[in-house]
Amino acid sequence: MKVFWLTVAALAAQQGPTIRVPVRLVNLPTLVFSKESRLVPGLQTSDFRVYDNGYLQKVFLDTTASSVSVVLAVQVNQDVRGYVPFIKKVGSVVEALLIGDSGEAAVIAYHGDVTVVKTFDTGDVQTALSKISTSGSSSRMIDAGYRGITLLKERPAPRARILLFIGQAMDSGSEATLKFLKEQADRESVSIFAITLPEFGKAFVSDTFSLQGLPRDAGGFKAGMDLGKLIAVLNRSGAAEKSGDPFSALTGATGGTQLHFRKQKELENAIATIGVELRSAYPLSYSPSSTETGYHSIKVEVDVPGATVHSRPGYWLGAN
Repeated sequence: MKVFWLTVAALAAQQGPTIRVPVRLVNLPTLVFSKESRLVPGLQTSDFRVYDNGYLQKVFLDTTASSVSVVLAVQVNQDVRGYVPFIKKVGSVVEALLIGDSGEAAVIAYHGDVTVVKTFDTGDVQTALSKISTSGSSSRMIDAGYRGITLLKERPAPRARILLFIGQAMDSGSEATLKFLKEQADRESVSIFAITLPEFGKAFVSDTFSLQGLPRDAGGFKAGMDLGKLIAVLNRSGAAEKSGDPFSALTGATGGTQLHFRKQKELENAIATIGVELRSAYPLSYSPSSTETGYHSIKVEVDVPGATVHSRPGYWLGAN
């Protein structure tokens, strides 16, 4: 018996410790529009080519219906007190047109404090939003975003992870930085969207969509939506990534969209538009062939003549 255990110990010493190397998975939701500004359905994995820092990658396309996990981060300071009544009414729109039957949502309210009003496994969105109220002058948007990412990173990997801000494109009082928030979104494969309120003294951007009274397609979405306008908004979001606007920087860097509102119907249409965008995207993913730290640029090509592709432009890969 003694000889037996000595032999086992010797074999274990020869084999050495087991080293587990984490595999980085980049989730890449991708919209494809034809040259006539129509969504292109029915594409397969072989129709896509994805380049990471110029190197062709082996890409995967999940053809099964993907559920979404959405964190709503809502600004509730005194600057937006006139708009909070609009936000309190859209819980049913969020549930029906954004998260759907298989999705889930959490709600965060932020001003000088950041409060989780609803977790993923409790209550409903309408009840949670009806409880929010305004106070204070600070707007810890970045800290709220980081809190949202900490909730999202616990969700199962197959789910699309969405952080949706509703508020002004500004921050005051946060401890975290915008750079840190972008890096955390990259690390946890979170796509950031924003439905933006106007700020005093700044021009309002009109980019809403009329979705009322239009027929629904086979997937239950409004077939007559003006996708040309959506393409213009997507182009603007990408081009504004390096601007001083924190929402533009976050949405542009993570492949999300920024829409604007100042009326109840514009807010509802913005939520519906993001719902269409999420459900129309091809859920591509890949494991990068290079583990070099730093920024990795992404380029997506598709075998559809004249098509326009919209996806996240890249991601940061940290040392750990």
